[in-house]
Amino acid sequence: MLNPILAHAGQAPAPHDIWGAWNLDPLLLLGLVLALWIHRRGRPDAQRATLFTAAVAAVAVALVSPLDAMSSALASAHMVQHLLLVLVAAPLLALSAPSGALLRGSPRVARRAAVRTRRRLGLDRALLRFLRAPVAVSLLHAAALWFWHGSVPYDAALRSHPLHVLEHASFLVTGLLFWGVVLGSRAASRVSNGYAVLLVFAMAMQSVVLALLLTFAPTPWYSSYSTTTRAWGLEPLADQQLAGAIMWVPAGLFYLGVALALFAAWLNRSEAGTVPAPRRVPPMPARTER
Repeated sequence: MLNPILAHAGQAPAPHDIWGAWNLDPLLLLGLVLALWIHRRGRPDAQRATLFTAAVAAVAVALVSPLDAMSSALASAHMVQHLLLVLVAAPLLALSAPSGALLRGSPRVARRAAVRTRRRLGLDRALLRFLRAPVAVSLLHAAALWFWHGSVPYDAALRSHPLHVLEHASFLVTGLLFWGVVLGSRAASRVSNGYAVLLVFAMAMQSVVLALLLTFAPTPWYSSYSTTTRAWGLEPLADQQLAGAIMWVPAGLFYLGVALALFAAWLNRSEAGTVPAPRRVPPMPARTER
């Protein structure tokens, strides 16, 4: 049974029903449990295991908890759901660098199937380098952000399970690619702290501009919420303004905090590189008595 709430199809839940509206889609739950099990089998270190578990928990809050049902009734709840995927789950996944543990923990049959699929899809080294290029992944992530918040694809995703799964996947995957080059633990794929500050600032500007457009729009963008918000005490436009404010202030503060942390790390490394190394004074030759 596929829970229709996951696709936001059907009637939006009433406020008094919300705490019973958990998304128990078996495919989703199985995927989350399998991810944790395979990662654990791969024997990551304690820090990476904690980060990966926290990332999976963030995905569960976004897609399994009653927040998922609320997002079928409120644009503001839907925005919280998106930010959990983009600003919580994706950075935690990037910091946990789970690919090694997932590969080691997967059964041999699954590993061979993954290799065959990679070859069949033509995922050669050139494409993989492209998917790790800072400008490319930033543009992909920004494109996903703008596209899915447009009125037509947004409403279409609310009415279609496959489209809504694709929307969530694009946020999570492009977010993982972006945060991988900014915060990732692999030095080979991560940019310098100074470059990372510029990337985070550019992405923050995308988020802020979109948030301002949502907040100060004279009319609601999304027709799917035209009849669902009043049960929650909000007019559709007020709900959209709240969604824009959530994207503007909390998300903006997150980007600012990351940028400041990266800038501080950049300064510390620069200062460490400019401190002159202590001079080694050669030992005085021993005096011989005449």
